[in-house]
Amino acid sequence: MAEIPAAPATVIREVGPRDGLQNAKAVMPTAAKLAWIAAMAEAGLAEMEVASFVPPAAMPQMADAAEVTRIVRARHPSLRAVALAPNLRGAQNAAAAGAQRIIVPVSASEAHSRANVRRAKTEQVAEVRRVVEWARELGRDRPVIEAGISTAFGCSLQGLVPERDVVDLARALIEAGADVVALADTLGYATPSHIRRLVRAVRAEIGPDRLGNLHLHDTLGTALANAMAGLEEGVRGFDGALGGLGGCPFAPGSVGNVATEDLVHLLEAEGVRTGIDLPRLIAAREALRAGLPSEPLQGRVAAAGLPPTYRPAAGPKPQPTLRETSPGPLAGIRVVEFSHMVMGPSCGMILADLGADVIKVEPGPRGDNTRRLTGAALGFFPTFNRNKRSICLDLKRPEGAAAARRLVAGADVVLENFRPGAMEALGFGHAALAALNPRLVYCSCKGFLPGPYEHRTALDEVVQMMGGLAYMTGPPGRPLRAGSSVNDIMGGMFGAIAILAALREREATGRGGLVQSGLFETNMVLMAQHMARAAIEGEDPEPFGDPAMRKPWPVYDVFATAEPDEQVFVGVVGEGQWRAFCDAFGLADLRDDPALATMRDLAASRPRILPRVAQVFAALPKVALMARLEALGVPFAPIAKPSDLFSDPHLLASGGLLAVDLAGAEGAREPRAARAGLPGLPVTFGVGRPGLRRQPPRVGEHGSEVLREAGLTAAEIADLAATGILAGAA
Repeated sequence: MAEIPAAPATVIREVGPRDGLQNAKAVMPTAAKLAWIAAMAEAGLAEMEVASFVPPAAMPQMADAAEVTRIVRARHPSLRAVALAPNLRGAQNAAAAGAQRIIVPVSASEAHSRANVRRAKTEQVAEVRRVVEWARELGRDRPVIEAGISTAFGCSLQGLVPERDVVDLARALIEAGADVVALADTLGYATPSHIRRLVRAVRAEIGPDRLGNLHLHDTLGTALANAMAGLEEGVRGFDGALGGLGGCPFAPGSVGNVATEDLVHLLEAEGVRTGIDLPRLIAAREALRAGLPSEPLQGRVAAAGLPPTYRPAAGPKPQPTLRETSPGPLAGIRVVEFSHMVMGPSCGMILADLGADVIKVEPGPRGDNTRRLTGAALGFFPTFNRNKRSICLDLKRPEGAAAARRLVAGADVVLENFRPGAMEALGFGHAALAALNPRLVYCSCKGFLPGPYEHRTALDEVVQMMGGLAYMTGPPGRPLRAGSSVNDIMGGMFGAIAILAALREREATGRGGLVQSGLFETNMVLMAQHMARAAIEGEDPEPFGDPAMRKPWPVYDVFATAEPDEQVFVGVVGEGQWRAFCDAFGLADLRDDPALATMRDLAASRPRILPRVAQVFAALPKVALMARLEALGVPFAPIAKPSDLFSDPHLLASGGLLAVDLAGAEGAREPRAARAGLPGLPVTFGVGRPGLRRQPPRVGEHGSEVLREAGLTAAEIADLAATGILAGAA
């Protein structure tokens, strides 16, 4: 069995209230439907297809679609409400009712398409395009548009659907603007090998982060095996219906969906977190029976009972990300990024994480040299290039430069961080591109802003040394750079801030402009507090690495614990904290000493206080010490190494780690892992934290699609590839 790639928690979408009811013989009362949805939501289901927006005459079961959607949104704000809509009018009604994701079905089978929606496949692709164009007019709060390919694995009306037809249809739907494409085994005919082949082929065509859920029926009893095959291929979203309800009225021979409770049991047994309480989910079947008393329910787990050894997969319920709930606040903004190393890529990553379409232009033929760095720079590329698309062009050849200009002509932002004069030499300086696109915001991330130093080439270490940060970090006489690319990353952040401000200004003026971010000037923001102190005291402050540094608090240090090599930082920074601290650790004599009455007295007496505290801490195991400090509310921290952070419970619970592919780090000799949880942006929105929509791209991975979007013909793209101007995986 293939190893299941590390990834965030799997999302199970309950489709019973929509797909599960469309073949039911009786109409489920609205109140009963809402009670059933509530019971499943309480069990931890975070995403649910609550309705189908079709004409009530065609499907009386869905006559209350708008009412159900509105009530679900009001009663269950944390539940992602999904609706199916076969056309633009249905999508508009679904959005008006509050649906956060709208699925537009497109059948891979021509016969099924005409039976289901009375349209040819090409007409339904065009309908998806109409829905997307309408949705984009809604702005940042628009629903996610998912194109669901039904009968992707075969159809009783047509027979076998060629896999190439499905792949071509998936590409056409992405080109029509769909956010994601889902694959449905509407008849339940698929086998695990078929699942693997088609998932691989579709992901290779449209990109791994544009493939949505697998929708599996269980006609031939293979649904769970098919789910396992999808899981092994990296699929992280599955549809199921409680009690195995469902079936397609336009696909004779199909039976219900895979039972949600069976799917949860399988995934949890394989160690995959779902965030769903399985016993409570099984209990929700009673609410389903109450609403549809004559409908037979399926499900192996409910019939057999949970085994006595059942344990849910470890880990807290996953938190939502923007990828799951929203296209992101910068959706619709296109950025063309010419960058390398850290400063420019980190700026582009911030914009991409927030929803912008960032196209990374890499130099041909091998792409960004950052991919091949080693040692301390080994992690640069996978860390700062997620959520981007890649095109690899030889800009020194006229045809390559012309293709890049076609991209710029339709862009909102150009971002670059090359040495002074490099972009001008290629014909891509601000003046040239502003003449091509007057609305363009052009951001240069440089070593220095305009001034005497602007011609110099800078590195993070250079500006740390000349800007005082290295002096403040190391011990006296031994300047040390900070243990991260702090100026590069912050410089990229300030560049993103400047871009957003310029875009806002463009709304008023209609014109773009030049903005710049400086590495040296970023360092000065970090040094401002020390400069202020130097001005106040009239002398340079002592470095943080100086053992004699004057600290303003009695305890603000790293201490050894009872275990060898285990240390904890502790800070006691207030008089109330000091008294509670002394009470908790048996230091009543220090608490009551009149010579230690004020924080100034305590800070001056550190040589007397610290040996006593160190003696107490050295007798305590690290875990026991931290538990006591946490109960007190005293600041503390274990001394963590980078590898410790992958299992940090807070990062895991808060959605702070994104499962990023590491293949872009070509400088690694023998990578230990193909994927790792790397930190996302440290911000949250009402709908969650910015998530992972795209893995760091392969060299030129999206070249063809990017040039198609820019208006180049297939023949023109083929010529560029044949002559080596367009390179990489395009």
